[in-house]
Amino acid sequence: MKAPAAHAPAADLARAAALLEERYGPYPEEGGPILDQLVWFLLSTRTTVENCDAAYGALRRGCPSWELVAEAEPEYLGGLLRPAGLFRARAKNLQAALGLITQRFGSPSLEALRSWSDEDCEAFLLSLPGVGLKVARCVLSFGLARDYFAVDAHIWRVTRRLGWHDFPGEAPSKAGADALQDLVRGRSGLVSFHVNVIRLGREFCPAGEPRCAACPLSALCATAASY
Repeated sequence: MKAPAAHAPAADLARAAALLEERYGPYPEEGGPILDQLVWFLLSTRTTVENCDAAYGALRRGCPSWELVAEAEPEYLGGLLRPAGLFRARAKNLQAALGLITQRFGSPSLEALRSWSDEDCEAFLLSLPGVGLKVARCVLSFGLARDYFAVDAHIWRVTRRLGWHDFPGEAPSKAGADALQDLVRGRSGLVSFHVNVIRLGREFCPAGEPRCAACPLSALCATAASY
């Protein structure tokens, strides 16, 4: 039985990135404090971007420093995070993560990671409550500007339909995420590519019926001909 793999011609990858940037534009690769990035991505799981932004905004207004977040009453903190859903679990994980970060670095800051290796950064981030592979790699990519490509459910689905991988399952596996990361690593503009593939998934390639006729990548897609 043939093992699943990720594969795509370099010309297809370059063309897809260019077409997506034509439609959606480049995404600003501005970074910012690493801990800010981590918290935003923690709140982004299993919710919409709009709900995540609402919860993150409420959090920063209600607790302007990470020290205040760490010391907040769980009920109060959960109320701030309510727009993202699962607010009790999010509050618990956030305070536990801040505790471990403070214990390791002496304050609620992850700036020391800038001098760490990619592997050590990923291992530490994955040790924090609530942080899975996608969140860890988003922080590495967006927060640390490392050559990483985080794979979420949209990217997993779109790249499979494009014919770029044949890993099973509706959710990204570690092996599949690693294979897709290896496929695109070394390319410029990975942050924009990550964001724009997600945008494409939401607009044209949802979990239900894809809108292949209007999709800007239809000429490159292995699945489009069957719709």
